[in-house]
Amino acid sequence: MSLDLGDDLNYPRRMLKKSEIKKIFPEIDKFKNELGFDEKRTQIEIIVTDAGSLYLFEGKPLLFKSEEKLIPTLFFERYISSAPKIIVDMGAVPHLCNGADVMAPGVQKVADEFSKGGLVLIVDEKYGKGIAIGEALFNSNEIIKMNQGKIIRTLHYVGDNIYEVSKGI
Repeated sequence: MSLDLGDDLNYPRRMLKKSEIKKIFPEIDKFKNELGFDEKRTQIEIIVTDAGSLYLFEGKPLLFKSEEKLIPTLFFERYISSAPKIIVDMGAVPHLCNGADVMAPGVQKVADEFSKGGLVLIVDEKYGKGIAIGEALFNSNEIIKMNQGKIIRTLHYVGDNIYEVSKGI
């Protein structure tokens, strides 16, 4: 089975074997509460894209692996609802949707506590919608005090390759 997203985005989709699931299980384990993952019963598929490997749990695109890091997608609702959040102004949104990193002047509010290196959901101030997931370059207490510089490295955003493939499923 293959996912056809036009001329440039045609990626094969296949079920993972039990041995492959066992190899990625330690990484998946950190998302087990949100996944409701049962190692023996949950069916996991993989789509290998130019941007990384997209993992589908029971047909839903929830995680992807890029740069050897497992990252939740913006379609992983249970993760999104519990993720630490940072709120950005509307001026930052177009830049973030083109893959830019989060800069301190665009931040309106640090809504939750998080550690340096942790994953953070970036939401817009007007609609409260998740527009990106990034890696914190500083902890939340440090970011609150900052007024310049890059603070979150964007890993996944609305409109990127993983988002477009996920949206087509």
